[in-house]
Amino acid sequence: MDIHQFLQLFVGRWRSQRSNHQSGQGNGGDARAEIIITELSPDASEVVNLCQKYNFEPQVAISSMQLVWEEDVLSSRKPKGSTVLVAIPTANNCSGLILSSTSKSSYEFAADESLTITTAIADGAIEERIWYGNPNLRFRVATLIKSNVSGDRLVQSSKFYSEIRISTPQPQR
Repeated sequence: MDIHQFLQLFVGRWRSQRSNHQSGQGNGGDARAEIIITELSPDASEVVNLCQKYNFEPQVAISSMQLVWEEDVLSSRKPKGSTVLVAIPTANNCSGLILSSTSKSSYEFAADESLTITTAIADGAIEERIWYGNPNLRFRVATLIKSNVSGDRLVQSSKFYSEIRISTPQPQR
């Protein structure tokens, strides 16, 4: 599998189960959400605008998608959101950038067919590793890493996601 095939597997409707852990604050919590991921064409206005924001031509993208999510909670206030992601590869396609409206992250696609996305933040980074158990079962681990004054990397929190595809995308007519 190459990075393009890996990202193509993102498309569909997913049921997500998340477990949180906050270092030094006891155990975190669990949450469920539904995630809908649709592929976007390179000439979609959202893709063009995002590429222009970061000074890239939309044609260099290997994958563009819109993610929409809504948490499944019992209260009337259901956290939800959406974002557009655009993957821009380097020459070898095993690394590159992931563009979103809020960040420009780097990615590495490993020989074990896992994807690691690193997003720099003010005093550290968010590292997310994604891999598949099979085409309809995806796992993610997101780790918030902060640096202290001596430069040590300290894990502040981590989240584990298991996601099951509940429907595949419908062919476009």
